[in-house]
Amino acid sequence: MASTSSSDRPLVRIAKVAGRYLLFDIDDVMYLRRNHNICSVFTGTLPQNPQQNKFMGLPLELMPEEAQILVEKKVAYLADDTTFHPERLAAWDQSTRRAYLQSLRSQGKKLQMDQIEWQHRNRPAIQPGLSNKKKKNKKVKEPGELSTTETAVRDTELDDDTLMFEPPKPTRPPKPIPTEVEGYILTPTTSKFLLPSPASSETEPLAMVDVPKSYPLFAHLHDKGYCMMPGLRFGCDYNVYPGDPLRFHSHFSAVHVGWEEEIPMKDIVGAGRLATTVKKSYLFGGAVTDPSTTEDAGSAQVASSDENEKSKPKGGPVAPPCRTLSLEWAGM
Repeated sequence: MASTSSSDRPLVRIAKVAGRYLLFDIDDVMYLRRNHNICSVFTGTLPQNPQQNKFMGLPLELMPEEAQILVEKKVAYLADDTTFHPERLAAWDQSTRRAYLQSLRSQGKKLQMDQIEWQHRNRPAIQPGLSNKKKKNKKVKEPGELSTTETAVRDTELDDDTLMFEPPKPTRPPKPIPTEVEGYILTPTTSKFLLPSPASSETEPLAMVDVPKSYPLFAHLHDKGYCMMPGLRFGCDYNVYPGDPLRFHSHFSAVHVGWEEEIPMKDIVGAGRLATTVKKSYLFGGAVTDPSTTEDAGSAQVASSDENEKSKPKGGPVAPPCRTLSLEWAGM
């Protein structure tokens, strides 16, 4: 699947609504899923079937960790909807408003013309000269009537007589494609085109992200190329996938633990057995207090700076140095 660099498109707008981080544009959802391993959870109902909660739709609710890592990587910006929309709309003049409404009308006309052309192309062909007696005289067979084979032979003879001795009936010419239509009335589902992304000079974030203490572990795993989903179903912080969750089974049940935090043995045993039962490995870890401890204790002391750089975790500018451990329960 072809990737798209962040320089080819504007920044993704993350709407902060009542402390939740939402995406309302399906193009942004697809872009982040393909190129930045952001999957998250749909929370909106489907217009075709709003009374069920098995298959959800837009908006997509991001975890605070996902919103923070997108902002730090300069892929998206965060906007507080309570102040963002009024400020942007107040800056519009009458000519800009008229141009936006005209663009909606043009899109509605184009959509209706495409629908008419599609119906014209897929219109069933009419066979000229055939009698409509067969269609009018069709009824349920009663006892004593002719068999299906005999009826088919007699109908064929009638059609042949009709074609031989009667002039063909004129066919109705197809309706011409109109050159002008009123257009459909469109209701925008996103304010992406109404509220463009901020200029490149606006480097400060428009809102702040309230990240949990487990953010270092999330950023570390994300820099390694993993996809994360909320782990409440399995009693952990994150379900860790090696790729898109639609294609792969999760490999780890990840839990954040502070560097100096003591872990009760019962928690290790319980979490390890639970993760092994659901075919996962129990992974725990967190940010390293002293970066020098990320190196193995038994490794030799390196002298060159290049080797020191290799021993650091990947994605250092975004994720702090982290140490992770995993375990599986044997004999289950």
